[in-house]
Amino acid sequence: MAYDPQNVFARILRGEIPAAKVLETDGALAFLDVGPVNKGHLLIVPKAEAATLSDLPDDVSAHVGSLLPRLCRAVKQATGADGLNVIVNHGEVAGQSVHHVHWHIVPRFKDDAFRWPWPQQSYSGDEAEQMRDRIRHALGDGES
Repeated sequence: MAYDPQNVFARILRGEIPAAKVLETDGALAFLDVGPVNKGHLLIVPKAEAATLSDLPDDVSAHVGSLLPRLCRAVKQATGADGLNVIVNHGEVAGQSVHHVHWHIVPRFKDDAFRWPWPQQSYSGDEAEQMRDRIRHALGDGES
């Protein structure tokens, strides 16, 4: 998926669209989602032009990763949430609707309406080892 510099998050980063900013650094912006799952739902948007997590430079990903614990603690404290979901949707089939990589921090409550259907599959025979080896190969780590 190609990066579109006119996507809504790029426009927010440029100040063309207002946002309820929570935290801004040289590398990222965290703001309230305008259509929250629950109140306090944050979006963390890196300032790098990257459509998906795979497109994001490692140093920018590390920077966002360093912000996540602090933002999670703040959302949990501010909302009184029982738990949190930290989510990255990677590609349209995974639910990504804005083609600028971003993280969701969703406060969760025992009786909230948000449901995450996650049907589980299982590996048979040596499928797990084969998949492990394919992923290791893609990483460039061979089969060790």
